[in-house]
Amino acid sequence: MKKPFFLILLSLFFSAAQAQTLNVNMGNVTFSHSSASTGDMVFANGTTLTIEGRTYNISDISSVTVDNSSVAPSTVSVTYEDASAKVVVAGNIAKYLTVSATGANVSIVQSESLQSEVNYTLSGTSSNGSFFMDGSFKANFTFDNLSLTNPSGAAIDIEDGKKIDITLVGTNTLTDGAGGSQNACFYINGHPEFLGTGTLNVKGNTKHALSADEYMVMTSGTINVTGAVGDGLHVSQYFKMTGGTVNIQSQGDGIDIGFKGVNKGTKDQYEDNGFAFLGGGTLTITATGAASKGLKADSTVIVTGGTTTISTSGAAYYDTTERDLSSASALKADGAFTMSAGTLTLSSTGDGGKGLNVTEVITLSGGRLFVTTTGDTYTYSSSLDTKPHGVKTDDKIVINGGEAYVAASQDSGVAFKHELGFAVNGGTLMGIGGKKSTVKSGSQGYKTYTGVKVNAGGTVSYNGVSYTVPSNYSNTSAFVVVSKPGI
Repeated sequence: MKKPFFLILLSLFFSAAQAQTLNVNMGNVTFSHSSASTGDMVFANGTTLTIEGRTYNISDISSVTVDNSSVAPSTVSVTYEDASAKVVVAGNIAKYLTVSATGANVSIVQSESLQSEVNYTLSGTSSNGSFFMDGSFKANFTFDNLSLTNPSGAAIDIEDGKKIDITLVGTNTLTDGAGGSQNACFYINGHPEFLGTGTLNVKGNTKHALSADEYMVMTSGTINVTGAVGDGLHVSQYFKMTGGTVNIQSQGDGIDIGFKGVNKGTKDQYEDNGFAFLGGGTLTITATGAASKGLKADSTVIVTGGTTTISTSGAAYYDTTERDLSSASALKADGAFTMSAGTLTLSSTGDGGKGLNVTEVITLSGGRLFVTTTGDTYTYSSSLDTKPHGVKTDDKIVINGGEAYVAASQDSGVAFKHELGFAVNGGTLMGIGGKKSTVKSGSQGYKTYTGVKVNAGGTVSYNGVSYTVPSNYSNTSAFVVVSKPGI
């Protein structure tokens, strides 16, 4: 019965004078073939229809329509409509994609034979939907006023493993379910770059809010992590921010940059492994969990611009796995730290919390650095405690320029704590702490003062260097070190 129908339909399609589109509808999935590209359409044995290399089983087709619409080549659009989702696939890539739409849960798997970019657009609203994609070639996504909640898992899971450009348009919101097995509300097995002028709101109710298995680049747009049980952004290889705005509220680390590969601590085949690059834009992080880190990098942190504000409030604790104390840090680098421009404001209020906590050399040559800690010493036993230092390294501190204003806890915090030396060769600095900061070397002079009373929100001035401390900081008998050119 279907054979005459298709023969008549295809005859009408070919005889049309103007450009038309043949839509093969399979439930909520439509494959749209342009009349200019279809060529011969093969109807075989009364059971299959082949168009542009894609063979359809007639029994799976719910309808075939012809209209004057136009679908751009190499595009896929997914429009969520509460309990359902409509998917439209351009005909030129139809043969490469396996597509399903069950309710508002969409799955698209690209064939390995597809070696060109696909442009996906996701829009609409669903309170019980999801999107899954897998492939082996880089792809582009546009989130256009998308609101997607998956109460039982990840809202979006992209398993492509390649570069993924994500352009934000309007306001987009992703929410996952609590108590699930997903790694993140928005998971990308690849390296995403965020673009556009829109906003992405993400909430991680089970673990991380956004996780990228390779590097992540923030170029423009706004990302708001409105709450994460785990990390706000969990990234492997490196994180680079050159523009845009990122706001994070998390119980775990705000941004956790891990080391990709098995040879942690070495420079293996992955470029900039474990690095964080802050070069532009506005980054604000609030991490509240015990021993959480605002920004944690398994290697080096490089600051060359932008405005970054990070705060932690969790207390230290004894880690039974590591058999050591773990404390919160606004910024933690298991490599070096360098800063040449920008503004970096760090604060930690929990017991034992650190401001800037680095394993290797700290170098400041420009920019403005503000650090505050206000917690007490965290004591686990008579022989094991951790102190609330401002700027701390297991190596040395070198200040060649820029400005550094540090206020470490009255309890026993040191403004500039080092193991291998503290050299001042330029710049302007003031360090206030419960214990003394000791300058070891350098070409620029410095002065130290003891027993200084510092009132909350008050201004401390010595030798032409003035610092107004935050309103939550005070010290009844502080040690102060100051330095600037010509002192």
